Amino acid sequence: MKEKQKKLPENFDSFTVNLLKEAETVEGYLSPNEMRFLALLAACPTADGDVLEIGSFKGRSTIILSKAAALADADAKIHAVDPMTAPSETDPDLRGAETSLTDFQKNIKAHGVADRIEFHQTFSYKLAETWTRPIRFLWIDGDHTYKGTKLDFDGFAPHLSDGAIVAIHDVLHEFDGGIRVYMEDILLSPNFGAGGFCGSIGWAQFHGDERAGWQFREEKLELYRRLSRLVPHVVFKKELKGLEKKIYKLKRSRVPRGAVNPADWLRTVK
Repeated sequence: MKEKQKKLPENFDSFTVNLLKEAETVEGYLSPNEMRFLALLAACPTADGDVLEIGSFKGRSTIILSKAAALADADAKIHAVDPMTAPSETDPDLRGAETSLTDFQKNIKAHGVADRIEFHQTFSYKLAETWTRPIRFLWIDGDHTYKGTKLDFDGFAPHLSDGAIVAIHDVLHEFDGGIRVYMEDILLSPNFGAGGFCGSIGWAQFHGDERAGWQFREEKLELYRRLSRLVPHVVFKKELKGLEKKIYKLKRSRVPRGAVNPADWLRTVK
């Protein structure tokens, strides 16, 4: 494995300011803090391998990943997979359109990153059947049902490089997929070490050697306990309303999810 980026790329702060201004012109559901964090994960490799995005919609996160990854490797390409349809109840509303492909293509071209993206217009579980490349950053933001998120994780987890980062979006939103996979397959796995939240992004670092993540055991268990209080509110339920929604939000407020300090993050990951 290559030595991880020990410091931020030069002028990273000003880079992210400009990047957010660009990305906010593209329709999407990432908050400013989440966009900054996504840029950090792409710009500071912790392992060898590719960046794989599951769920591209209209290209907001694709553009962020592509521009940020270029800070570490000018020749870096982002692999993005999305069927560009809306087959899942958790997919964004296309407002009568059959696909977001046209907007996606227009946006990545307008932002000058089309040649840095290898796009796979298919379901992620189909791509996983033939995938052979090592992954250094796996970004899961597709079907947020449990079945969909579980297929995404299980399909690509075998290809994670030692030290790779996995990040799942909407873990703290009213879907059951992200929270269950993050709790069951990441926090309870001895192969994941450092982890946490930025907004609704749950992330963690993968290690081939279980001993590498042992020092984070107590932090992971505490985070698991806090998340477990949310599970009854999102599993088996279509929509949270009224008092139950207020209770859910109160419990969610006890999960640390503020902005991530890049320097602190770099000291945490191995």
